[in-house]
Amino acid sequence: MPAITRELLERLPKTDLHCHLDGSMRLQTILSLAESYKIRLPADNEDDLRKLIVMNEGCSSLVDYLKVFDVTLLVLQTDEALERAAYELAEDAAHENVRYLEVRFAPILHTNSLLPFEKIFESVIAGLLRAEKRYKIKTGLLVCGMRNFPSEISHMARRLHDRLYTFSDVELSRILAIQTAKVTTRLSEKYPTIVGFDIAGPESGYPAKDFYDAFQEIINGHMSITIHAGEAYGPESIEQAVKYCHAHRIGHGTRLIEAKDDSRLRTLYRYFKDKRIPIEICLTSNLQTGTVKSIENHPIKTFLEDKLRCTICTDNRLVSDTTVTDEYLRLAETFNLSAKDLYKLVIYGFESTFLPYEEREAILREVEPILARELLGTPA
Repeated sequence: MPAITRELLERLPKTDLHCHLDGSMRLQTILSLAESYKIRLPADNEDDLRKLIVMNEGCSSLVDYLKVFDVTLLVLQTDEALERAAYELAEDAAHENVRYLEVRFAPILHTNSLLPFEKIFESVIAGLLRAEKRYKIKTGLLVCGMRNFPSEISHMARRLHDRLYTFSDVELSRILAIQTAKVTTRLSEKYPTIVGFDIAGPESGYPAKDFYDAFQEIINGHMSITIHAGEAYGPESIEQAVKYCHAHRIGHGTRLIEAKDDSRLRTLYRYFKDKRIPIEICLTSNLQTGTVKSIENHPIKTFLEDKLRCTICTDNRLVSDTTVTDEYLRLAETFNLSAKDLYKLVIYGFESTFLPYEEREAILREVEPILARELLGTPA
């Protein structure tokens, strides 16, 4: 069996199924766009901007972690910026041999320049498709509704707060999530790149079940669903995601571990194993948000021992200063993964995509012999 090295991991075909557009930009692109649009940033050079955005030292909570997106969203308000950011993200992923990338973004956060809502979707799709033409990568777009919609970062939120003043912030978030879901299902018929729907933002105080109506729109459109759950809130968040919102995958899901020995929820833990519901694992991000105290304490070790289906993801390449290769290397070194363990984990990623069945099978047929040769020593 080969030694697990960075060089080997870079060669392997991989997936990244949990990657946020606004958290995965290039620093130079943020500065360039700010200069073009005459936007004043809190820093005017890469070193200082890096100190503000990149969470090398971690932060106190998920809410604290999410504050840095206020900076990247300043420049992601035009069709040109969205198209460029999407293209560059796919390009960066392709350079480390990510064969399939699912990019997620919340279109409602990109409305400050009054772009038509559909144009926001189309701009990101255009960037992803441009990258597909140039590189050996396939992409999908996951559209996010927002659990909360702070008016301090969005002109649209401020206008809605002013005009719909009888609605609470939570009620407005639900309305906007429903609108986002409806547009997503409609545009998915025209753009196959749109592969699913998510709800993002702070978990605590914004339970997934409160967005039932938005997910019903997605279910009626027969689309795939992934939900941020079990990161900043307990296994009840994960239970709601599958029970009320019919999630096909779970984003983060670290606190599912708490269900294993819980008298009421241990059947939920077993349900994930039996139904092969994938958990999108983001090691570095989980450490930085305080979801886990150390990588050594991350529940993925137990998840893998119990044969739950996990897939390794970046979450936010810029904010967490990571790549898929970095995540796999950190995991392999921390838990002494064997090449056979790694083979299974990479395969899980390809099996868990939201691609149509035929396309998922085709990419699996393409990458499996490469993985078998590199990791298991199977002759070509």
